[in-house]
Amino acid sequence: MMWQSPHLFWLLLALPALVLIWRRAGRRLPWLVVGIRMLIIALLISALADPVWRQAGAPAAGPLLVLYDQSASLTAEGQAAIRAEAQAIADAAGPATRLLAFGANVVAGGDRLPDSAGSDLTAALRMARQLLPSGGRVIVISDGQDTGGNVLAEAHRAVQAGIQIDVRYVAPPNLPEVAITRLDLPALLRSGEVFELTITTAYRALNSAEPLAARLRVWAGEQLLGEEPIVIPPDQHQFTITHTAGEPGIVRLRAEVIPAGNDTFTANNTAAATALVIPPPTILLVEGYRDGGAVLAATLRQSGMLVERLPAAALPANLDQLAAYDGIVLVDVPASQLSFEQMVALREIVRSEGKGLTVLGGNQSFTLGGYAETPLAEALPLAMTPPPRPQRAPVSLLLIIDRSASMSAAFGVSKFDMAKEAAILALTALQPDDRIGVLAFDTDTLWTVPFQAVGEGANVAALQTQIATMPLGGGTNIERSLAVGLPALAAEPHSARHAVLLTDGRSYFNNYPRYQQLIETARAAQITLSTIAIGLDADTELLEQLAQWGNGRYYFVADAADLPRITLQESEIAGAELTVEQPVPVLLKQPHPLVRNLDPRALPTLDGYIALQPRPEATIVLESPADDPLLAVWQYGLGRSVAWTASAAAPWATTWPGWPEYDRFWSQIVRYTLPTPDSGPLQVRVEPTAAGARLVVAAQTAGGAPIDLAQASARVTLPDGSEQSVSLSQIAPGTYARELALATIGPYQITVALFAGGQTLQRSIGYVLPPPAEYTLTDPAQGEALLQQIAAITGGSLEPALAETSPLPVSSTVTSLWPLLAGLALALWLVEIALRRNRFAL
Repeated sequence: MMWQSPHLFWLLLALPALVLIWRRAGRRLPWLVVGIRMLIIALLISALADPVWRQAGAPAAGPLLVLYDQSASLTAEGQAAIRAEAQAIADAAGPATRLLAFGANVVAGGDRLPDSAGSDLTAALRMARQLLPSGGRVIVISDGQDTGGNVLAEAHRAVQAGIQIDVRYVAPPNLPEVAITRLDLPALLRSGEVFELTITTAYRALNSAEPLAARLRVWAGEQLLGEEPIVIPPDQHQFTITHTAGEPGIVRLRAEVIPAGNDTFTANNTAAATALVIPPPTILLVEGYRDGGAVLAATLRQSGMLVERLPAAALPANLDQLAAYDGIVLVDVPASQLSFEQMVALREIVRSEGKGLTVLGGNQSFTLGGYAETPLAEALPLAMTPPPRPQRAPVSLLLIIDRSASMSAAFGVSKFDMAKEAAILALTALQPDDRIGVLAFDTDTLWTVPFQAVGEGANVAALQTQIATMPLGGGTNIERSLAVGLPALAAEPHSARHAVLLTDGRSYFNNYPRYQQLIETARAAQITLSTIAIGLDADTELLEQLAQWGNGRYYFVADAADLPRITLQESEIAGAELTVEQPVPVLLKQPHPLVRNLDPRALPTLDGYIALQPRPEATIVLESPADDPLLAVWQYGLGRSVAWTASAAAPWATTWPGWPEYDRFWSQIVRYTLPTPDSGPLQVRVEPTAAGARLVVAAQTAGGAPIDLAQASARVTLPDGSEQSVSLSQIAPGTYARELALATIGPYQITVALFAGGQTLQRSIGYVLPPPAEYTLTDPAQGEALLQQIAAITGGSLEPALAETSPLPVSSTVTSLWPLLAGLALALWLVEIALRRNRFAL
């Protein structure tokens, strides 16, 4: 008896667990019933293992079949030796013996030879089963390198047909061989994109570990892209070549290795791949301050992207307008410069339309820019909350408030009243140990609140009263207010110092070098400066520049009623440790396509970043030594968004633009977020077949309805550049197909055109016909093991001697035993039922 699926006996290990389950059931079962149930399950498992009984019979009338291998892996000398051995077996066995030669196909032995570019042992065994309908004996002479289907399944079918298979293993000759086993590149590229072509080689040396000298050529279509000398080490090795995608369309790449030494086969010295090149992406770069994205825009253009720069206020709030861009990049954009509608549009263009979003940090971004609880924050992989820290150090906050006459109003609530309310509200964001100073200015300055500790209770109330009674003044002199306030702030004992300037006017005169000198001196004392421009009369250009020099934030407030909110936000930022401003090494958290082929040890040091916490679904790619995320990404709806908590250049990445990999770093980040283009109404695929390939086209309207009765044709570009045109026939609703006779190894381009209803639809794809599997470098031991399995399954022998072939093969009867076991299990089940119902005495 023989078990055809013995691996199923592992199911018997479940029996002890079933016993425990039955014994713990509410109703306890007699041991006899439990034993019968276990026996029933064991019988069913045995039936699933498919036992068969072979019984030898009388000599069969059918001939002895000898299947001998004539595949290329044996070389011409090996093929001739196997032919001679097969003929010797036939001569010894008698005239009834039949010879079948097999390679990629099966032919009758003798003068005919099969196609040697294959070793379809599966087809050979199938042919033997058809020729021995009453059973018999088969001898296989081969190296066991099967390139057909499932040969072991065919061996099991041979058992059912009463066929015994003896095997004679012939080791393939040990010859030097080099091959290109893989050619890898991205399936989708954009014009101008720099990509890497990875070429994998395999080299089997002849009794030597010496590398092989060769030349490597790479072709795009019929154009030679490059040729260089290489040295191929034994076993597997990879070579990487950098190339730039050209015009949109299908790119057909082919790599060829030309060895300087001996090589057995040349058919496996080439490999090919195709990719779809689409037009360069269009990127909308949104700046939070003037020229804030100039460096990054130049970098992205250098990598082949089309970049349009806009100020934050000009960002479209309409999805149709945003849909014209493949990706959107925000460079240090505060939420205060975006309307609610603009932020909703940004969120939806990622979530619903699948566009890419990249958000960069800076003094006006993320928590510093008021992103918390906004629609924009919902699309980001980082939560707008700082990581938990120990008790923060106290801070000193200076509010410089314009008290000029223009701050008053003829009716309603004045800007001056709103500014005072904002200063009073700012006190609530500070701790008792913090220090605050309020400096009012017109053409002169007035210390409304000299620097002092905020304190608690009565002291806070007194400070609020001082602010509320601040008097109006006359003109405006911003330079003088900075000259008085910033040195006073620099003298404060706390190391964290921040100033906020609120004004609605313009100075009588502006001396930009003097402003820069004042602020750079303050920055040396660790002072940051933010500015708030109130109304259209404010000198917005100056205030934006002051905030940029002061490493702070710039706000434009059209409605004075927004002053308290923004000033409170600035106070909270000053009172919370939202940033880390010190030299920070960049560490790789985990490998990711965002940093593909970049050496993490070469990443430049940052001068600071915004400290945030990741969302649970986010992937952290780069981080700081404090485990704070620096580069994070996630899938948001249909699109992807990336957050970089530092800046692209100044103030926290000053040295990064000089890094040699700066362009690649940002190009990979932005490209990763971009959507994959939809294939449109035509779905085209190529299915490999024995005769070549089958082209299948599925056509449907935008609503999903099939496009029927169309005129479909295809233009096939062959590896040598020649073209063939074929027509397709409809085989199902909206489905068209055609068999393609592809004989040349290499890359093809197939362009399908569909004419229906006065409209033409077109799509191009690439397809690669690889070298035959016969030329794949494999371990000879695998072939020997496969032949041994075939012999074991069919009850055959290994290395049959010529004397064993003299008698005619005998037929045998094979009986399946699983019905008997299943029937016995059914009978025991009836007995078990009767026992449980007490029909027999227990």
